[in-house]
Amino acid sequence: MTVPHDVEGLSPAAYYAWQLEDSDEFWRRMGGRPDLAGRDVLDLGCGHGALSVQLARAGARVLGVDLDAERVAFAREHAASAHPELADRLAFATADVGDLDRRFDAVVSKDTFEHVQDLPGVLAALAARLRPGGVVLAGFSPLYPSPWGDHGAAGLRVPWAHLVLGERGVVARARRRGREVATLADLGLNGWGIAEYRDAFARSPLEVVSLRTNRGDKRLLPVLGWVGRAVPPLARYCTVSVYVTLRRPGGS
Repeated sequence: MTVPHDVEGLSPAAYYAWQLEDSDEFWRRMGGRPDLAGRDVLDLGCGHGALSVQLARAGARVLGVDLDAERVAFAREHAASAHPELADRLAFATADVGDLDRRFDAVVSKDTFEHVQDLPGVLAALAARLRPGGVVLAGFSPLYPSPWGDHGAAGLRVPWAHLVLGERGVVARARRRGREVATLADLGLNGWGIAEYRDAFARSPLEVVSLRTNRGDKRLLPVLGWVGRAVPPLARYCTVSVYVTLRRPGGS
């Protein structure tokens, strides 16, 4: 299933189907799917629940959380009707990670960190809710300074054009397209590039186990990666995706 860059027009069912298919690609970009059977797993930014369902079907005990109540409602209703056999190990909640009172062995997060405004705070909250030795497996794209980093908000067809417009221009175009927004944050974008993410990971209570960039099968990704390495100041504009594994110290 091919999905357009701007996915707002997809029905929840169509978006779920795409996300379920895309979950396999997510694990390839992460370097492989870990065995989380029998483990307590938090799916942070679960959206319509596709990755949560996949994890539960593989034997994990999963809590999917998201701040979008409509997406959580769909995830809950779809899981109950399509996967009743998972009821004892799959749940969903509209919640902030800081409000959770459970402990987890792993946190999985797909295409969420680029939307988080207070990532240092979220990383600290995740560390507090991970058991010693627990891991965060996060992959996300596109980063804001990269070619399509506005996530289609401005409806532009030219790479990096949103950077030329600036925040005010992107917001103005998004408003003309019917969105009631005043800032990038209202669009669900934090505006970060690779340097900000590296700094946030390094300063968090979690250890960086691995960090890979520009993963995927898009033909231009290796070219962008090469440009970013050859001309370091351009890395900000050429880093499209990040796939990172973080670990809470302790444990065996």
